[in-house]
Amino acid sequence: MSVGAASPEQLLVELRRRADEDFLAPSTEHRPGRHSAELLELGLRVSITRSRYPNLPDGADMYAVTISRVRADGPPAEAAVRHALAAAFGSAADRATARPGGPAVRMFRVPAAETVQPNR
Repeated sequence: MSVGAASPEQLLVELRRRADEDFLAPSTEHRPGRHSAELLELGLRVSITRSRYPNLPDGADMYAVTISRVRADGPPAEAAVRHALAAAFGSAADRATARPGGPAVRMFRVPAAETVQPNR
């Protein structure tokens, strides 16, 4: 997904909506790039998926979020990461739990049950 006329915040809401769609009605077809976007204005690449963790029927319904710099030349700035999480998840961004990532990647899990769904 590339940046067009939509704002970075709109793109993040769209990524989350796609993650919700694929969680609720999984497709058998893999569509590359469906869950990630380059947000050039923020200098970030963001990926959002939704699944159960652990991957069991009784696992917790969670979003997995990966945030990196577009250039992948170092870790993304904390302010940019917090902005992206807040834009995608609203107040639930405060409940994002950091996960182990690489030197240039920040990874989080966000509880889906605590996230207000965007207006459609």
